[in-house]
Formats: sequence, structure tokens, C-alpha cells
Amino acid sequence: MTTIIDEETRSAVSPRTSAVGPRAFDALSSDPRKREAYRLDTYAREGLDLFRSPGDRAWLYATTFVVLKPDAFAGRRCGLILDILAEEGWLPIAARPLRFDPLLTREIWRYQFNAASAQRIAVVDHLLGAGPSLLVLLRDTRREPGLPASVRLTAAKGSADPGAAHGRDLRTRFGRVNGLFNFVHTADEPADVVRELRLFGYRTGSSWLRTALGATVAQPDGPCPARSLLPELEREVPAHDLDLTESLRRLAARGDTWGELARLHATPQRVALWLEALEDTELPGGAARWDVLSVLTGWIECNEPGVAPLLATVSATDWRNNG
Repeated sequence: MTTIIDEETRSAVSPRTSAVGPRAFDALSSDPRKREAYRLDTYAREGLDLFRSPGDRAWLYATTFVVLKPDAFAGRRCGLILDILAEEGWLPIAARPLRFDPLLTREIWRYQFNAASAQRIAVVDHLLGAGPSLLVLLRDTRREPGLPASVRLTAAKGSADPGAAHGRDLRTRFGRVNGLFNFVHTADEPADVVRELRLFGYRTGSSWLRTALGATVAQPDGPCPARSLLPELEREVPAHDLDLTESLRRLAARGDTWGELARLHATPQRVALWLEALEDTELPGGAARWDVLSVLTGWIECNEPGVAPLLATVSATDWRNNG
């Protein structure tokens, strides 16, 4: 005998696990695994509330963001980065300082940190916590039809790994130093813009974020919303060459733990000793902090061999093939 179960009864027997509709992220991600994962992600769900109307969705295709990280401020790359982005058609429409802490770092990279090495995890909080970051919303003035601003920027940015770099990728032009001193973070595609802006909104304030979503590109002769913030933020971070060899030389002159390490253990094969010291020795202040970070970021392995991130980076090809 066939039993007919009405929809209300079916829901009672098998309750839904998501309040987000099954097609909510279809137009925002080319990755079916991400579409499903983000239906279960609190930040992605909250982020959708910022982008409900057709006009809001159009915003997600025309606009993205870049985060200038503390290493960009230490290396005095921020002005250069904004110059290069403008040359390639990404113009700032709003900007707001923010600060990373361990929780924000792990939530932003929730779907990638499973592949991060223990060495990278040990260092990244010291790096991202070493100074301010700057969230900059960018309007794409050279959009390729069907290709969202975030996807075009991801494709142009290039890999965080210098070994996978090519001469014209943006990170090479920014002067990328190593896998962690790569200066910028961007969202891969519109679904990530939705999720990550919700996360960053906890730091920038929701009212600022809602106002920023309606901002327009500044006039050529007007103040740039990002550049006007750089002088004050740069005063918080000492200028540094981010040079590993020079950092070792400077550290070797110190009379503390870091000086002893620089004198006696100045090879990548001894990085474990440096990481042990990092667990129970306070980093020095000022420029010496960036000396230690230059050594550590230059010597560590960033990823666990053979471990893939939960969600891989999407490509412009993925979007074109799904278009």
C-alpha cells in the first residue's frame, strides 16, 4: 500500500537543515560544493540580508574588495597597490580600517585553514595582529561581460605562493615577498564577498557597511577614500624592508632570545627552534618585530603536503564555462 505524506508532515519527519533556499547562491558561486556549504554558513546567511534586491545582486557583480594587510603597511606598499589596482580598473568607493584577531582570521579562512601547516598557523596571528588592516571596496570599471569583479580580481591577483607566480600577476607587481608577506586579501567570487563582508562588518560596523554599499567612485580631482586614511595608519607601523637577510643581521646584534637565535641558528633548517621561541617569548616591539616576522615567514612551510582545502579557489575559467 502506498502512503502519501503531505509536505507539512514530511517537514516534521525530516526537518530542513538550512533556512536558506536551495538556489540562493546559484548566481553567486560557480562551485556547487560552496553553494551548499554556504547555505549552512551563518555569516553567508546573514550576508544575504545585505543583498536582497536585483540591484543589490548587480552590485555584487560590479564591486568587490581588497584588504590591505599589516605587511602592506610595514612594507609601505599601500599606495603602490592602490595605484596598480586603479591602472587595472578597480577604483575605491569606500574604505575602513579594521584589525584581525585569531577568531576573525580563522572564520575568514574557515574553508582553507584545514590545509594550512601548523607552522603557518603559529605565525599568522602574529603577522595579522601586528598592525591595522584596511578594507577597501572597489568598483570594477573594466568588467568583462558575465565575469564578476571579484572573479576578475582573483584571476589577476595571482597565487599567494611565489613559486606559482607569473610576471604580470598583481602580487608580483606589488612586490610579494613570500607566501605570507603577500600584502592583500580579496574575495574569490560574489558568494565570498557576501560572506566576508558580513564578517568584516562586525569590525567596521553595520551602519558604515550599509552606507558604503551605496557609495560611488570618487571624482578624479576628489579625495580617494582609501588614500586619505594611509598616513594615520602608517604611523602605527614602522617602515620595514621585509628583507630576511637584513633582518637576521639586525637581530644578531640584540642581546635577547631572538638575537641568540639569529647568531646560532640562522638557517631555515632551524626554524623549529624559532617557532618554539615564538610559543613562550614575547616578540620585540617596533621594527624588530618585523625582523622576526621576516625570518619566520621566509622559512616556514605554508601548507600541509597532500591536504586540499575544503573549498578550492574558483577561477575565471570556471565562471566562463558555467556562463
